[in-house]
This record gives sequence, C-alpha cells and structure tokens, in this order.
Amino acid sequence: MEEQLYKYLTDETTVTEKDKLFDQINASEKSRQEYARLQVLTALSSMASQRGDEEWSSRKMHELYEKVNRKKYRNLIFNMLRYASVILLAVAGTWLMTKYGTGSGQSFHTQVDVPAGQRVHITLADGTKVWLSPRTKVIVPNEFNKDNRIIELDGEGYFSVCKDPQRPFIVKTQKYDVKVLGTKFNVFAYSESPRFETDLVEGSVHVYNRENQDDSMILKPNEKAYLENNCLVKISHVFDNEEYLKNGIFRFAGVPFSEILNYLSLWYNVKFELNRATNLDRKVSGKFRQSDEIEYILKALQGVHKFKFRIHENDNRIEIY
Repeated sequence: MEEQLYKYLTDETTVTEKDKLFDQINASEKSRQEYARLQVLTALSSMASQRGDEEWSSRKMHELYEKVNRKKYRNLIFNMLRYASVILLAVAGTWLMTKYGTGSGQSFHTQVDVPAGQRVHITLADGTKVWLSPRTKVIVPNEFNKDNRIIELDGEGYFSVCKDPQRPFIVKTQKYDVKVLGTKFNVFAYSESPRFETDLVEGSVHVYNRENQDDSMILKPNEKAYLENNCLVKISHVFDNEEYLKNGIFRFAGVPFSEILNYLSLWYNVKFELNRATNLDRKVSGKFRQSDEIEYILKALQGVHKFKFRIHENDNRIEIY
C-alpha cells in the first residue's frame, strides 16, 4: 500500500487506482495514519524542488524519515495531524447559509459564507457546480430568471457552468464581472485584496469593468486575465489546478514566500507581522490542504525556508522572524 500512496501523492495514479486506494485508506486507522505521514513527507519534499536545493532536500528528507521511524517522532507527527481531514476526497466543512428576500419578497437569495481554513462545494439551481475557497462569500438566487444567471462573489471560486445560450452566467465581483455561456474557469477576487485573476480552462469568458467598458477582454482556453497598474492584462497560462482545487489542495511552484503569506492571510483571517530580516523573496514550491491548520502549514514551510513564527491566538496575529 505504501507504494500506491507514493504514486497518488506524486499524481501518478489512474482514476480507478485512486478509488481503490481510498477504499483501502478508509478501511483502517493504520492506513489513515500512514497516509497522513506520507502526505507530510511529500509536501516537504516538493517544496524543496527548486534548482540548487536538491542535495539539501535529499538530506533533510533522509533525516525526516529517520525521525519518523523512531516511535516518539512518529507519534508526534500523527498527533500533529489529528485534526486534518486527510481522508476526504471532497472537503466540505461547516459553513453558514442564510436566506433572505429582496424587493417585494418574490425573489429569494442564499448567501454562503465559507469559514476560515475550509472549502465548500455547492451545486446551483441550474446544475452549475462551484468550489469555494476559505473565507469566500457568494450570494445566489434560489432560482435564476429567464434572462440571465447572476451570482455575487467575494473570494475565490472554481466554476463548472452548465451551458445555456439563452441565459448567460455572470459572476459579479467588487469591480469586475465575468460573463460566460457554459465553461470552466476560476475567479480570485477577495474584496480585501487588490488582486483580481480569472483563469480559463475551457470555453470562453468575457471579463469587464462595470464602470469602464474599455477595460475588458475575451479569454480563450489557457489564458489568464489579471490586474496590472489597475488595468486588465492577458497572458497565456495553462491552468492545471482543477483537480487540486476540487479536492481542497493548494499547489504552488516557484512562488515568493510573501505571496504564500498573502494567501494564508486571506484564507485564515490572520495578520502577519514580518521582521525586516525575513527573506520574503525566497521562492518555494509545494502543496497543502486548505483545511489544514495554519500552524502545520507554517511548520511544513519551515522545512525549506528558514524562519520562525509565533501565533497570538487572542488577536489573530502571527509573527514571522
């Protein structure tokens, strides 16, 4: 089974092999513990895959394996992961849903608020599937009207939209809207962040500024729209994170440490206080579940980047030094 786990964690399993593996994992507590152990080791290894780090990574991985094989360290790792949802293929934690009427009360909407460190998968009235990242808010009508399908997004969502040429699907964000007929795409648009991105997987989308129609563009598959100097720009970009997002896994390669902290700040509602000596430009690679506790994510990052941290739980502050 260990060999199968390694193949899964390195993305080498087929769909059939993956289903069989998770049946085995769910069958016993020992299998779940082994999966948790290998997940940590794989994450640490992948985060050190940058050029020049291979020898260091190999040495550190060997040291970690030696520690894991000793009972006291093995128990420590298992205890660290006791809260992680490492078995679930679809992570759908506790979330808040409220319903309210608008206008004369004839139109009802649902607001979904995803908690920090959780992900939510929802299916809309038209069959469209949406995967929401931590601390995302969406407002959707309980029933779409005959002219369009409009939802409001504050956060990040991956959309698989059911095709309906007569009713365009529109994702409204704080400043930009994304209009489609039927396609797959990802939108990153937290109101508390200046960052806005749309990645197109298939089909086509129209991204536009509601206040300035000249600030708009049409995306084709494997293109990305993002803000530069407060205007939309477009680049070729292969979005290969679909399965990871569906399973609540954040994967990154060669990303500055500062950018990872920005993501964590949004997803976990924490504020980082940075020491001047901290190397924020250091590029790291790896993956972790968005449902993992932030303490464990930071400990994994320490495996490839030298820094210390102190968590102040009373006011959601984390010192990085």
